Amino acid sequence: MALVTILASALIASVAGQGLVDPPIAGDSVTYLDGTWKLYAAEEPKSVCKFVNNTDYKPKDGTNSGHEVPAATPADCCQACTGDCVVAVWLIEEADGSGACWVKNSDDIAGGSYEHDGRTACVRVSAPPSPAPPTKYSIEGKVPGDLLTDLQMAGLIGDPLYEDNFLNATIWDDNEWTYSTTFPTPKDLDVAAGEELFLIFDGVKMGARMAINGAAIGNSTDQFLRYKFPITEFLNSMDGGDNTLTVVLDKSMDCGGRWMACTGGWDWAPYSTTSSGGAATFSKGIWKSVYLLKVSTAAITGVVPQVMYNGPYPTTKLEDGAHGGFTVGVRVHTYAAAQTSATLTLTGSWGASAKAQVSVPAGEGVVTANIAASASDIKLWWPAGQGAQPLYNVTAALGDSVAATRRIGFRMFALVTGNDTDPAYVKAKADAQGTDSLGMLWRVNGAVVWSKGANMIPMEEMEGRMAANAHAQLVKNAVDGSMNTLRVWGGGMFLPEVWYDTCDELGIMVYHDMQYAQQGHSPNNNPIQDAELRHNIRRLSHHPAIVMWDGCNECRVIMNTPTGIYATFVMTVVSQEDASRPVWPSCPALGWSTGVHALTSMPNGKNLTTPQSSRTIETHGPYQHGSGFPSVNGGNTLESFDANIPINIKSGQTGPQYENVFASEFGSSVYSSFESMSTTLDKAHWGVHAGMPGDTCKGSFTQKCVGPNPMSQRNYVCDNIIDVYFGSEAGDFDKVGEDIFKRHLWQCMVGQALLIKQNIETRRSQNEFGCIVWQFNEIWPTGGWGSIEYGTVGYTKGQVLGGRWKPLQFMYKQSIFADVMATCGGDGTCYVKNDAITPFVGTVQIEALNFASGAKRTLVSKQVSLAAGAGVTEFFTTPLLSNGTKEIMLSTVTTSAGAVLSHHAIPFVAPKHMELPKANVRVTVASTSNADGTVDVTLETDKVAVYVTLTTQAQGNFNDNVLVLAAEETRKLQFVPVEGFVHSELTATTRVEHVASYM
Repeated sequence: MALVTILASALIASVAGQGLVDPPIAGDSVTYLDGTWKLYAAEEPKSVCKFVNNTDYKPKDGTNSGHEVPAATPADCCQACTGDCVVAVWLIEEADGSGACWVKNSDDIAGGSYEHDGRTACVRVSAPPSPAPPTKYSIEGKVPGDLLTDLQMAGLIGDPLYEDNFLNATIWDDNEWTYSTTFPTPKDLDVAAGEELFLIFDGVKMGARMAINGAAIGNSTDQFLRYKFPITEFLNSMDGGDNTLTVVLDKSMDCGGRWMACTGGWDWAPYSTTSSGGAATFSKGIWKSVYLLKVSTAAITGVVPQVMYNGPYPTTKLEDGAHGGFTVGVRVHTYAAAQTSATLTLTGSWGASAKAQVSVPAGEGVVTANIAASASDIKLWWPAGQGAQPLYNVTAALGDSVAATRRIGFRMFALVTGNDTDPAYVKAKADAQGTDSLGMLWRVNGAVVWSKGANMIPMEEMEGRMAANAHAQLVKNAVDGSMNTLRVWGGGMFLPEVWYDTCDELGIMVYHDMQYAQQGHSPNNNPIQDAELRHNIRRLSHHPAIVMWDGCNECRVIMNTPTGIYATFVMTVVSQEDASRPVWPSCPALGWSTGVHALTSMPNGKNLTTPQSSRTIETHGPYQHGSGFPSVNGGNTLESFDANIPINIKSGQTGPQYENVFASEFGSSVYSSFESMSTTLDKAHWGVHAGMPGDTCKGSFTQKCVGPNPMSQRNYVCDNIIDVYFGSEAGDFDKVGEDIFKRHLWQCMVGQALLIKQNIETRRSQNEFGCIVWQFNEIWPTGGWGSIEYGTVGYTKGQVLGGRWKPLQFMYKQSIFADVMATCGGDGTCYVKNDAITPFVGTVQIEALNFASGAKRTLVSKQVSLAAGAGVTEFFTTPLLSNGTKEIMLSTVTTSAGAVLSHHAIPFVAPKHMELPKANVRVTVASTSNADGTVDVTLETDKVAVYVTLTTQAQGNFNDNVLVLAAEETRKLQFVPVEGFVHSELTATTRVEHVASYM
């Protein structure tokens, strides 16, 4: 481990751009302990077996408890009783005495023993420990990192995502693991002068005990909390002597559910076999940085700039240089050993500054000051596609030696629930509190903005795999796919700094849950969770991309019930820490009765309460679950559904003055590409049913599957989606091999894309101002919900940095999320929609493409002029296709200058009913790159080809894909590389698929 010491004056520049590093506490110096540590597990004392025949143990309720572990004999079963196991029970299953071993913890045996023939209870009696147990395993560990990644890198386990490796927790869960490192006592630490040394852990996952030189300094139980331990008294000497730091991962500690809720399984994440306190567990470790902090007089523990608009409530688009300006109220959180006085200096990079003499209290404290930002000095921050994203620095300094900087943007954001297009309403609500029920929409700098995007889940189950460049690329994928919104879902994590920084830079608006969800991860009003909330709001609230906070995922907040805690505790704490953006009870929610300003939904300092009932203004669902084969999620039997082709369009009034709704979740399950999924499976299992019978799966939403089938563990199957859109033949899904696996995975992905495309096109004909799909990214190659594949490279082969685009992501870019698009329904009713904040003048063209002849004919060519949106719709009609099995519609929207704003195909039948020719589609990759680094890729076809899709193993993504090509058409695309790109890999591995190629 290489120690890196950073003086306060150089602190900001040194950590900028590292991406995964939280802003450190600013003191006299910071010394990072990140790097390679020792990681070991000691031999656990052998258990002495006390056998009790014909006996089992039960929990308080019922009789079944514990979990099965490998063992060949009763004696092996007893030795398997380690960690928190108290009793192991051997179940004789065969006449030869062979059986199964179940281990049970204290909760599993709380109901006591009972008689049961054929079972032998092995009661654990530990032998006296030796003074220094021998080391069982000793490897290198990475900090920041996680245990499973360290074990994989050391060769002790295979890739946890391969086959069913994630189910075998023997090494990582049956041993007590210790991370250890050494560091010298700083030679310049002057204890006599009152200088102090602190040890800071930015994040530790699961329970841990920390010690220095064998002396306990504290524990951690909350993954999302920064821990600060005073350690001066524990140091070996004051002249540079070495000190030993140990962090013991203790699974017996009660963590109150304060770790990533999707750890150990969700309906898109691998389900583990381990748990703690009734909540699933998986990997653990020191997942964020560790550093030493030296403080002589005072330290800055946090800088919280609150950017507040000074002008009247705007209902028209603000213009640079002609608005009310902003005030930046800065709260500087401090630590001092003793009360002291200092000069607080605030400096804004736009030219403003302020100074104040402040009294810094002993212990933890806060000092405040304001600086102004006039309209003439700053530029406004806008969402992606609607303007630029200028950013500015705010630096807070205490005296001459301690300073910290945060980056901000200037924007006025309002969560609107009433008709604020009516001046009388705005006047009446100027001083009112609580939200209304007309709808839910967002105003940014006075303009109504259509929120379009997806729900973000963590990129990783194993935090040691997390990479800054992958998180940045994932955000870029969202913007390139015409999104402007990502929701941070409440069962994941507060994401790395680089993710929020990139959202700031590219204009992604973030709808942010607190990290609470079901399955053992509900809130408690205690000091630990209070500190967690305050720490993360203080850490993140300077980001202009974060436009609103909410309490939780799907936890309808009802006062005087258990969910009332989200109002009385969770969002009350959030509101105390950040009054500069709207707060919301949950996702979805009905709004507030009190506690927020009526026009903006920003906190007003009063008690937060929710209504008992109200009109639904925010929705979750519907969700199309994959089914047709036993799996941990979805249905064991095939459940068909309507393909929704063509869509049904009903003309109606659209605009912010009418009743509206905000859809913050809906979606369809889906597989990933062959390139992504095949590397996680043995070749014998290259099939959607893995070429073997399904596991025995029982349960409800989440099923327990017993058996060897790896596809039964990959969340959702896709039989029904493939069948609805492409059809299937008896026995097809049971086949294995590269060709059949590629076919079914592609058909599944295109099926999901069509399903969501039809859904959103229907929604856009109505009055919806929020469209956030479940979900954006995948956490592993599986039957998940994302439009972007698993995006971590270097650990599981076949992946692309930031994630390979699935067909749906390309359709988002082409038309689904285009600001201006046009589409048509089954009866010839069409619409063109402007959801941009600027007017649109241009042309809508609707054509029919004949499959057999390849001829096109124009159905509609229409000049349109639409006012600034969002929510401006013009309905029109088109002649119908002669036969949807023989033709497909094409829609193109161009500006008056000829730029294409959207293009897409409008099917009138599912692909399985299309009478397509056997097209020969050829692909050519240019031998050299263009000046901008892209590579030209040319498609040529002799006949009409539908949903032509390119896929490659190379690092990067195509700029367009999933296309309808006319006969004899040549189409030039570009491949856009990312870090790790190799040109020869693009040439060698690029392949093409289309509907007729699998008919």
